Order: sequence, then C-alpha cells, then structure tokens
Amino acid sequence: MSKTTEGASISTDDLIAENTIGLQSTWKEAPRGWGHSLHRLSPYIGGFPPALAHYFIRRFSDVGDTVLDPFSGGGTTPLEAALHNRKGYGNDIFSYAYTLSKAKCNPVNPENFEEYLDEKLDEAASVDNTGMRLLDNDDLQVFYSDYTLDQILRLREVLYDDDSPKAMYLKAVMCGILHGPSQMFLSLQTKDTYSGTANYVREYAEEHDLELPERDIRPKAIQKHELAQEDFIPPWVNSQTKITQSNATDLPFESETADLIVTSPPYMQTLNYDWNNWIRLWWLNTPREDERDNLVSTQDTDKYREFMRECLWEMYNVLAPDSVAVLIVGDVRKHLSNRKQILNTAAIIAEEAQQYTDFDVHGIIDDAYDVDNRSYVVFNRLKYDHDEDDEERETIDRCLILKKGSPEMSTEPEIDWEKELYKSA
Repeated sequence: MSKTTEGASISTDDLIAENTIGLQSTWKEAPRGWGHSLHRLSPYIGGFPPALAHYFIRRFSDVGDTVLDPFSGGGTTPLEAALHNRKGYGNDIFSYAYTLSKAKCNPVNPENFEEYLDEKLDEAASVDNTGMRLLDNDDLQVFYSDYTLDQILRLREVLYDDDSPKAMYLKAVMCGILHGPSQMFLSLQTKDTYSGTANYVREYAEEHDLELPERDIRPKAIQKHELAQEDFIPPWVNSQTKITQSNATDLPFESETADLIVTSPPYMQTLNYDWNNWIRLWWLNTPREDERDNLVSTQDTDKYREFMRECLWEMYNVLAPDSVAVLIVGDVRKHLSNRKQILNTAAIIAEEAQQYTDFDVHGIIDDAYDVDNRSYVVFNRLKYDHDEDDEERETIDRCLILKKGSPEMSTEPEIDWEKELYKSA
C-alpha cells in the first residue's frame, strides 16, 4: 500500500511537521553513566543510552502503557519501561540480544542466584571433559587458560538447551564476564569487551607481555551479578516484561498492542553483530553462520529500503491508534570506488514511512552535540547526503519520530537527571 504514486518525489519540507521544534533532546543533560545497574549486565555494541529511552518513555507514554522495542538489542527499552511501571516488551532475532534482553527483564533475585549458580557448577563438575573433549574451537585457547576454559566448557554443557529464566540470566551473566580489559573477566586482559580475532588477541598479549590467568567462574559471576543488582529493582519488573525472538518483519504481538515504540533498527552493515560477539555466540551454542543468515546486513540501499518498509508496516500494525514510534538510527559511511558517501539513514526510513505506509513523519532529532558542546541539539532537515565530497563531515545518530493518527505531542516531561532514581525502595 502506498500513499503516493510509486516513483513520485516527496519534498523535504513536506516530511517535517511544524510542531517538530517542540521536541528537545534533554537526555543529553543526564550524567555520564546514568541508568539502572542492570543495564550494565553485559556489553552490547551499538546500543543507545538508557537516558535516551527514558526520555521518550516519559515523553510519549503513561504508567501502565505498553512500550515495545522490535529490535531490542541489549534490552534497554523494555527494562527502562518496566522500571518505570510500564509494560516492557522486546523482540530480537539475534540470539545474544534475545538472551541479554530476557535476562535483564527477568533478573534472578540475590537470595536465589548463588544457590542456583552453585547447583549448576556442581553439575558441571561431574561432566566428562577428559582431555578438553568438549572444545570445538581452538581459538578459545588464545583467550583462556586450560584451567578456566575447562570450567567454561563444563558449564556450557550443563546449560546447553536450558531456556528457563534462571538459566537465561546465568547465561547473560557469563556473557558479561567472558572477556574484557580487567581482572573481573575470565579471559586474559583484552583491549575491550568485544570478541577480537585470535590473531589480534595473540599479538596484543605478546605486545603487553600477558599470561593466561587461572580464574574461577564462581567469584567472577557473583561479582557481575552483584554489580548488576546494585540498584533497587522494583518488584513488578519481571511481571511487566515480555521478550520474544522473532524477525521484526513478523512480530509475535497482536495488532494495536503497543502504546509506544522505541527502537534502533540495523544500520546497513555498519555494525557486525555476529563477529563482534563470536565468543558469546559460541557460549550460547549458536552458530555464527545461522545468526548471519538471520540478521539483515546489507550495503544495498534498495534492499535496506525494502526490509525497513516491511518492518514499518509491522510496527504500524502493532502500534495503538494515536501513538508514536521513535527510531534511533545512525548515518552510514559508504566507501565507493571513487569517493566516500554518507547516507542519512533516518531520512531514508522517513521517506519509506511517508511514501509507503500510513505513518506520518513528525521530524528528526540529531543525537549529537554541536561544535560548542551545548546540551541541546538542533533539528536536522530531512535531506539525503548523497553528494558527500566533504570528508570532514562526521556521521551521527538521529531520532526519527513517526506518528500513527494524532497523538498528544505538546507535553515536555520534567526529568531531574541528578536524582537517584533506584537507590531506595
């Protein structure tokens, strides 16, 4: 279905509503690292900050509403929604994203975690791993001592096909400690928390004279669990969330379920999710090849448009009347044979929404500081940057605001970002 004749051009000015100027990016005022400790359960590449999700949840939803993220990633949106007494729904086809979202939104309470961990470690101790028989990827020996790797292999075997809430939470806790740049991780010290190649890590270890440490899972898992649950967790969080694993073009939710969508679609092959998380996918027993087939990763603009068009229609279908969808997407830098090209992904999606769906485009917010580092950013005009010869121009994230029907857009939330929101019951 199209609102215009196919191939007809839509002017930039027609895509921007007059009242767009009423939206301001006040999440920039939040202190660095703002957000509940559960958000830091395990790192997720390409995720947006909790303050951004919090702003739009407060801006466009009320207590008791349902907030949905069709590309839930690290679970930021559904968790932030549930923390503030909304129903937090999330969906992602990517196994690591699904696991992490599920774990954050269904945390195991402190009293039960150690008991469950000890139970599973006891089971793991009896698993036959003679001569590292469970090792199916030799590259892991670049990251771990035999002592530590043996524990990881045994626990992985125990949790192999267990998708219970406790198992999902423990799997996510392990994802958060598998590898990283400090002694709180099970691996030798790496440059960051993303899964580097074996050759890169081997060279990094030689350069910094690093040795494979012998570390036990139990104290590291408990430390990660305690850090993730430093802040108060409202008792209603688990009952207020629903996390599914499905393609965003076929969401497992009934029509008009969501009162607000806050999400971040793929960035046209800018981020390689399966490669940056290959060790976590191994831990989750998910073949990278399967994940790669499921994820939409293309530099073909036409294919990306077609995918987003299907996703937009699905979002429109699950969104209630007179509601808002917020899509956070980044510009894409493409290296062509004779020049560099920067694509305004938000504008591409806005055009698809305006031309081929019943969404109305309310506007786009630039999610970046300007040159004088002020808290508020200006609104970017909906314009493609296909003629980029200026290599000095930086790519930025943008927040695309779409409307279904005629939602209330006038009320700006009052948020005290300095206030400790989670420290007390």
